Amino acid sequence: MKKLLLALSLSLVLFGCAPADTVDSASVAESSSVAISSEVAETVSVSISLTDGGTVIAGSEKTIEVEAGANLLAVMKENYTIEEADGFITAIDGQTQVEQTADTKAKYWLFDVNGEPSMVGAADVALQEGDVIVWNLTEM
Repeated sequence: MKKLLLALSLSLVLFGCAPADTVDSASVAESSSVAISSEVAETVSVSISLTDGGTVIAGSEKTIEVEAGANLLAVMKENYTIEEADGFITAIDGQTQVEQTADTKAKYWLFDVNGEPSMVGAADVALQEGDVIVWNLTEM
């Protein structure tokens, strides 16, 4: 019995003295690559321009690299000077909507995504590679 206890004690001492910082390098490398890939977001290129009555506003055309799925309203705020009222864009880079009066027709900012009028607001548009956004100051 004494020999068994001695052998057990000796084995505990040997295992207890093993270096604690021994780590499986394969699992560390795998963890590192997972962390890196989750931090790097895919970027996409989108084109944005402004028109007034169908004519491109000088200097308004931009090709922008954004994170895939970025929302259009946030991208507009980062790249243009935007004014809003009640959740609607009322001015972009100083080009302001016009309310209807006895002397003028109303003009509002509307936008197309890839040549089609958007059926949702800019905050609900998730940008993807190659999207072409055209903001139109349109007479109503």
